[in-house]
Amino acid sequence: MKIDAVIEIPKGNNRRWHLNYAKTAIEDFGPIKEKIPVNDGVMPVAYGYLEGTKNESEKDEIDVLVFSNKKFEVGDRVNVRIFGCIKRSDGDDKILAHDDTTSFESWEDVSPKDKKLILEYFGYNHHIESVEEVAIAEAYVNKSLI
Repeated sequence: MKIDAVIEIPKGNNRRWHLNYAKTAIEDFGPIKEKIPVNDGVMPVAYGYLEGTKNESEKDEIDVLVFSNKKFEVGDRVNVRIFGCIKRSDGDDKILAHDDTTSFESWEDVSPKDKKLILEYFGYNHHIESVEEVAIAEAYVNKSLI
């Protein structure tokens, strides 16, 4: 499944950028390390949201981790292919996706070092329940399309 994503926090960025609730701009909410000290608060992968979706647990867009060889800026749009999903105890699940510069068929294609960091980072405040395969991730996105 391919879908458009908007990058809120580029890989390597240490600021908490997020689409505001009025959905008019992406705003800077301060240093990430105040909330997530893992990796000194530096985002390990491009982070954003899937356009045209709604996470019922959070009442905002579904979060996405975008694996890419590109250097993104805050607000960049990118077409991605879904390859999995990180399920969290708080319902704020993270879709795993890649752009056309990389090719991941599953979570198993991610390097062990990157897997460890991503799970520690996104599991810091909320328990990671599982990492799901592409079919489950796509079903989750499909039922969340608005």
